[in-house]
Amino acid sequence: MTVLLVVLAVLWLGTAAYLVVVLRQIAVVRRRLEERAGQESPSAVTLALVVPQLEQLTARVNEAVEQARQASTRTRAEERRIRSFIADVSHDLRTPLTSVRGYLQLLERTDLDAVQRERLAAAHRQTVELGALVDRLYEYAYLLDVEPRQELERLDVGLLVGEVLLGMSGEIEGAGLEVELDPPTGLVLATDREMLTRIVQNLGRNAVQHGRGTLAVEVAAWGGAEDGAELRFRNGVAPDAAIDTARLFDRFFTADASRSARSSGLGLSIVEVLVTGLGGTVSAAHDPVAATLEIRARIPSAEAPSTR
Repeated sequence: MTVLLVVLAVLWLGTAAYLVVVLRQIAVVRRRLEERAGQESPSAVTLALVVPQLEQLTARVNEAVEQARQASTRTRAEERRIRSFIADVSHDLRTPLTSVRGYLQLLERTDLDAVQRERLAAAHRQTVELGALVDRLYEYAYLLDVEPRQELERLDVGLLVGEVLLGMSGEIEGAGLEVELDPPTGLVLATDREMLTRIVQNLGRNAVQHGRGTLAVEVAAWGGAEDGAELRFRNGVAPDAAIDTARLFDRFFTADASRSARSSGLGLSIVEVLVTGLGGTVSAAHDPVAATLEIRARIPSAEAPSTR
C-alpha cells in the first residue's frame, strides 16, 4: 500500500511539474506574441520548447506572422505605387492644361458671336474644374508622401477663418450659398498657418461642391482655454440624400453620386490628413430631418513662443 501511495505521489508530482512547464511556456509564447503585436513588421517567435505540441503551434503561428508580414509589405508597396502614379499624372496634366487655358484666353479676344462665346465660357468652366481636380490630386499625393514641416505661430482662429472665407466669396456666391459666420475674437491657437488655411479652404470647397442653402460656420474653443479650437461647417443637403458619414473621409468617395463628375472626392480626405497632422480629429454628422451635414474639426493648440 505504501509503495502504491509513493508511486501515485511521484506520478502526481511529475504531472504537476509537466503542467507547470507547459503553462510557463504558453505564457512565454503569449508574451512574445504581445511584444510583436505592435511591430510594423513583426518577426517570428523563436523559443526552445520542450513540448512537441507547443513547437507545432509556434510553427503555425510563425507561418501566419510571415504571411501577414508579406501582405503588409505588398500593401505598402502598392500604396506607394498609387501615390506615385497620382503625383505623376497630376504633374503631367498641369502643362497641357496651362496651354489649353492660354488658347482659350486668346480665343476670348477674337470676334465671336453669342453662341461661340457661350460655348467658350463652358469650356473655360470645365478647364477651371479640371485644374482644381489636378491641384487636389497633387496636394493629396504630396501630403501622404511628405510629412509637412510645421511652422508654429499664435493665430487668431476666428480672424483667419473669416479671411479665408472672404477670399472664397466668389466661389461661395457662385454656388448660391449664404454664409452665416460670427467668429469669436481673441481665440488664439498655436498652430501652423498654412495647414490651418488649407483645412478651412477644403471645408469651404466641400460645401461649395455639395452644399445648398446656408453655410453656417462656427469657431469655438474646446476643452480648457488653451486646449484648442473646434471648426464647425454646416451646410444644407438634399432632403432625400443618403450620406454615409463613416466613409466621407475616404479618398475618392463622393457622397452625392449625381455630382461625382465635378468632385474628386479628395477634399475631406485632405482635411483629415491635415487635421491629423496637427494632432487633431475630424468627424461628420448628417441630420436627415434638418437636411444638413456638419463637419467638425478639433485642432489642439501646440506649444509655440508668444509673438509680442
